[in-house]
Amino acid sequence: MRFTRPLSLLTALVLALLLLQGLALAEQKPDTWIADRVVYVQAYVDDIGNSLPDDQLNTPVMQELKRRTGMQIEFLYTPGESDTSVMMAQMATGNLPDMVLSYLNNSTRPEFFIAVTGAREGLFADLAPMIKDTKVYSKYFDRAYLPADTYDNITWRKEFGGAAYFMHLSIEAEDTSTQWIPSQEYIGGMYIQSAIAKDLGLDVKSINSSEKLYELLKTIKEKDYKDVNGNSVIPLGPKYWGGSADALDYVITDLNWGISGGYNLTEDGKVLHEAETDWAMKKVEYLQKLLREGLMHKEFFTIDETRAGELAANKSVAIIADVHNYKEIIYQSEDWIPLGPISDYKGVPGKITTGKGGYGAWAIPAETENPEEIVKLMDYLSSKEGQMLMLYGVEGVSYEMKDGQPRLKEEVVAAIENGDSKTLQNTYGAAFDGSGVYGLSFILTDTQNTAYFGEARPGASSGTTFQRAVQIATDYPQTYRLVPGLRASSFLTELPEVNAKMSLLNYNEVLVQAVFADSTEKAQEIILSFRRQLEDAGVREFEALIERMHSENPDLIMFY
Repeated sequence: MRFTRPLSLLTALVLALLLLQGLALAEQKPDTWIADRVVYVQAYVDDIGNSLPDDQLNTPVMQELKRRTGMQIEFLYTPGESDTSVMMAQMATGNLPDMVLSYLNNSTRPEFFIAVTGAREGLFADLAPMIKDTKVYSKYFDRAYLPADTYDNITWRKEFGGAAYFMHLSIEAEDTSTQWIPSQEYIGGMYIQSAIAKDLGLDVKSINSSEKLYELLKTIKEKDYKDVNGNSVIPLGPKYWGGSADALDYVITDLNWGISGGYNLTEDGKVLHEAETDWAMKKVEYLQKLLREGLMHKEFFTIDETRAGELAANKSVAIIADVHNYKEIIYQSEDWIPLGPISDYKGVPGKITTGKGGYGAWAIPAETENPEEIVKLMDYLSSKEGQMLMLYGVEGVSYEMKDGQPRLKEEVVAAIENGDSKTLQNTYGAAFDGSGVYGLSFILTDTQNTAYFGEARPGASSGTTFQRAVQIATDYPQTYRLVPGLRASSFLTELPEVNAKMSLLNYNEVLVQAVFADSTEKAQEIILSFRRQLEDAGVREFEALIERMHSENPDLIMFY
């Protein structure tokens, strides 16, 4: 028989003390504790890779997240030819970290095609059983909560039989897509010098067609207004960020027939690209008229960003073709006010919204250990407490609580206003609505800033900087029109060969070439040549596909 020596009193006391200390340490862990772990996140998002702190794990935010949950996040970013090429290469090797993160505003993004292929090959873990008992992500089981595209095509794809490999991000808690909320609105498009509008006695909202815009431009030219240097003002200037055909979306909205990524439906239900209709030459002839009569800047399509900004700063143009209320030139003075907007090709006013949407997606590789811990962390981050930490930082460091709401300190607001991203990233470590560590706002969902924090974005209530931006949105409200569905061009990925050929064609470039053609006949030939290129690329096959998809589900594709 074997005998064991009884513990001495001293040994027993020591062991008891150690046990009590262990229990005390366990009791010190907060209810939000998950695990002692760093989660390595591969981000296929250049905006995340370009806004990382110098020491990610030792920012105030990451230290506080560790205190609360035991976990921290370190973003990994690999530069390459493109984010999608890096994503494709890494997924092909299967050599992935704990979690992956990519752009994804809808299911037709090229990143999602790559990710879905990986899921079919068993690359990712099924998240469905892990989100079942979460506080935030359990909402994803509710079809009414998720956007239709998110529910049917991203998170709960029928082909996966109830498995969920991808969590769409930035889903609003409530669908506010049809509500005009001044504190959240970016008023983009044309802006006119307020002094010129006042001199003309102009109701800026009355300029709702390209023809009325033309008459206004002629009047401005006849008045021969002068800029700060005494030179004649050019009636219509380029986009504030430099020459681009994109600004035509605001200047000739009513001549834009291809409202669904360049495509639309004829009255008899046939899908056509705009270049296959008379609308292309309507655009060309209108713009040629503006150039011929000296009503539009000659470098409207080509001027660089610096010189375009100088045109606006010197008031050398009467109208900026495209800028928005959160640019310094607009909100720092009362020199510019919105013009229009131009109604659509049917003469109907209002901004188009396709409804509640999402932005970004995450997945967990199948080889990741203890994936349920990452799911718990992601769920915590999208709670009110987690969102406050990610967006505002640490109380006492970057914000103080006032009347129950977080309000950024003056020095943090100053850093935001001055574009001092390095200070925001390294000294404070929070997202600050993307002005700081962008990745920390990118990974959130169930967003509800105004309901949670009493302001649309961090800092909006902490200073006077953006007051005029909000005032503009208040004074120049617009209505939203709900048109469900994705753009027709989004479904080009359904036909890979056609998509590859179509990607080589640029309709806007062709329009610009036609505008500067020597004659109407040459302009028409340029458009006809593009039509032939469309046919060679397989546009007929694609249009037939869209017609079939639209007949099966009228809400799938954005036509109106």
